Amino acid sequence: MHDPFRPHGGPAQAIYDAFQNEAAKRKSRPGLTWIELERATVHSAATEQAMANGWSAPSIADVERFEACASGHTDYGSKWALYLVEFMRKNAQQAVAS
Repeated sequence: MHDPFRPHGGPAQAIYDAFQNEAAKRKSRPGLTWIELERATVHSAATEQAMANGWSAPSIADVERFEACASGHTDYGSKWALYLVEFMRKNAQQAVAS
C-alpha cells in the first residue's frame, strides 16, 4: 500500500518505517504502554541512523520534544522523523564549525 507521508529514502525513512512498524502494534498494547514503546523505537532508530551518518544520537528527551512538535499534524510520523534528522544534521554541522 502506498503511503503518501513516507519520507523518500535516507535516515528519515528508516526512522519513519521503524515508527510505523511499532505503531501498527498499538491496539495490542495494554494501557498507554504503546506511547513509551513507540518513543523507544524511534529513539533506537534515530540512534542507529546517527551512528551510520557520523552524527551524535539524540536523547530520549529530544525524541519526546520532537514528537510533541509533530503531534497534531496529519503527517505526524513523517514530521517526527524529519524533525529528528534535521536536529541531528544541524548538531553535526555545528560540531564541525566549532
